[in-house]
Amino acid sequence: MSLKIGDALTVRDKRRILRSVKDAWHHHHNVSVAEVGDADHPQHAMLGVAMVGSDRRRLESSLARMVHSIEKERRLELLDYQIEIL
Repeated sequence: MSLKIGDALTVRDKRRILRSVKDAWHHHHNVSVAEVGDADHPQHAMLGVAMVGSDRRRLESSLARMVHSIEKERRLELLDYQIEIL
């Protein structure tokens, strides 16, 4: 997931905003989330999300809800995303 964080002026601001999103996803969807790119740029982030399960529809539904939550988030702009289920 590639994101733009318009309100972040520093890397510290970015990490604070991303932590709230990552914590909510971990709590509600039981996923692992990590920043995988653009770590030093305060207004750009790339997040990787990992989820394990045996029900493909449940996985797709949870991942779609996470994308939707980013689209509704006023502090973040979703630039691009890709979902891959193995």
